[in-house]
Amino acid sequence: MAEENKVLLSLKDVEVKFNVRGRILTAIRRVSLDIYEHESLAIVGESGSGKSVLTKTFAGMLDSNGFISNGTIIFSDDDISRTDIELTPENKKLLEQLTAMVNKHSRLERGAASYNAYLAKKEEITHAQTLTLDEEADYSARIKKLSDRIVDLKNYTQILDRKNAEDQAQLLKYNEEIQQLTAERDALSAEMESVKKSRMESYKADAARVAADKEALDALLAKSKAEVETADEPNNPEGLSDEVIARNDVIAKEILLSIGRYSEREKAKFIKDLDKAFEEACRIGLDLSDPEVRNKIFDVATFRVEYRSYEEETNKLHGYAIIDCAKVKRAEDWQLIRGRRIATVFQDPMTSLNPVITIGKQIMTVILKHQNVSQEEAKARTLDIMAKVGIPEPEKRFDDYPFQYSGGMRQRIVIAIALSCQPKILICDEPTTALDVTIQAQILQLIKDLQRDLGFTVVYITHDLGVVANVAERVAVLYAGQIVEIGTVEEIFYEPRHPYTWALLSSLPQLHDRGTDLFSIPGTPPSLYNKIVGDAFAPRNSYAMAIDLKEEPPMFKLSETHYAKTWLCDPRAPKIDPPATIQNLHEKMVRSYVDIEK
Repeated sequence: MAEENKVLLSLKDVEVKFNVRGRILTAIRRVSLDIYEHESLAIVGESGSGKSVLTKTFAGMLDSNGFISNGTIIFSDDDISRTDIELTPENKKLLEQLTAMVNKHSRLERGAASYNAYLAKKEEITHAQTLTLDEEADYSARIKKLSDRIVDLKNYTQILDRKNAEDQAQLLKYNEEIQQLTAERDALSAEMESVKKSRMESYKADAARVAADKEALDALLAKSKAEVETADEPNNPEGLSDEVIARNDVIAKEILLSIGRYSEREKAKFIKDLDKAFEEACRIGLDLSDPEVRNKIFDVATFRVEYRSYEEETNKLHGYAIIDCAKVKRAEDWQLIRGRRIATVFQDPMTSLNPVITIGKQIMTVILKHQNVSQEEAKARTLDIMAKVGIPEPEKRFDDYPFQYSGGMRQRIVIAIALSCQPKILICDEPTTALDVTIQAQILQLIKDLQRDLGFTVVYITHDLGVVANVAERVAVLYAGQIVEIGTVEEIFYEPRHPYTWALLSSLPQLHDRGTDLFSIPGTPPSLYNKIVGDAFAPRNSYAMAIDLKEEPPMFKLSETHYAKTWLCDPRAPKIDPPATIQNLHEKMVRSYVDIEK
């Protein structure tokens, strides 16, 4: 079972936004998801639900205007997480410098309490000259509420039909309200600035208070500096305890492990950045023994490598990287992951292959890029993977161009490229959309066979629940950038609990009811530019309750593997049966297959 396997990728409260012509679109909203080793996971939903954006997020393929605004994406893979650094004379000298750097900053920890009192007094003085935190929060909330309403109204005006008289009247009402709200927002902003100006003038006019505040600040800063100073000792010039010295020794080793793979120029830059970060952390008294604190400090440069041990026989430091894909920024770091450990098969092989480069060379290029092998070894691996994906006589087809292949054969080559570096996770983004039905079945069977033989995890992105039933072990249902239901394929098909899942299943052609109209989900998904209040699916949900329009439901646990984000799962909710169309779905599907056999 998937839950017994190792978690390869763990997403926690991930939020992804895009800057679109000056406006912010929230495509992924607080998604938490564990992806297991060797499993087949399907991510399903309508177009625009966030399926592709979600997988692009953890594969490092977001468009340039996209960014992760919240959350963590922890990738666990021993092959790239394990880090070894040999203690060469140069590295020993660097380690000594790093240890001295951290020890020097640790002196500041003794004066942290007084320094924080200094910062608190400084903030108090600042707010005496402007708004208090509560006042500033109140003004900001009121201004934001007005701004959000203006944005909503402007979005509504864009979908009105100017030729329709009723819509034209509604447009006038919206424009009038927009003007009124804009005037209220501008007046509130002006009021806030007026209060700030008045407070500043009042503070400056009170010369005695200004002098007293300056004296208090100087006293606290002097006290902090005095606490930091200590008499030099021959063997411990910084006056640190044995516990702190041992801690700093580990930190210095983690810095060396973390920057060891970079060039000398980048090492110098990262050391400079970490120098400032550790100085500030010690000055304000952060607990450097806390791994989470150290993770955040390292984020200013690169992801932290946790020190594990020193092997005297090989003279090497051993560490383990805590890889948070949400914080990986450098292309060189992504090359450790993308393509090599997480690979993608796209839906259209014509746009995935270069038409002027031979098939063999395209596969070899990827192998040479990510693996330290010779040209001869790369070619041998290329021929091997071509044979594995079902290309007949790969030696003869090595120098063919993409136009010489059929659509199904091209898709096999795209799969070969994705698997050429033996990734841990294979993302299949609608991999059969551009293929005819017969070839679709062959490609899906090929992926299943390769997964069994090579042992990777497959993440399918699809809107076709028929595909899901054949290939997936677990299913995550996405709507408006959130997972609204997740469970095993049997739980999603035969025990669905979210009305959106009901709607998706109801949209499937029912072979036993030929001639009947197919169900279609009414309405349209919400605008992701706007703040969504309550359950995002509520306006399209015929089973919606009053609370669905007011409060966002939590994720209810239905079993160890099954969760649904709907108020219908609350014990206080009325019992509502799924639509008749999808009740006893297992029996109906069995009956359909029997009819086909007849």
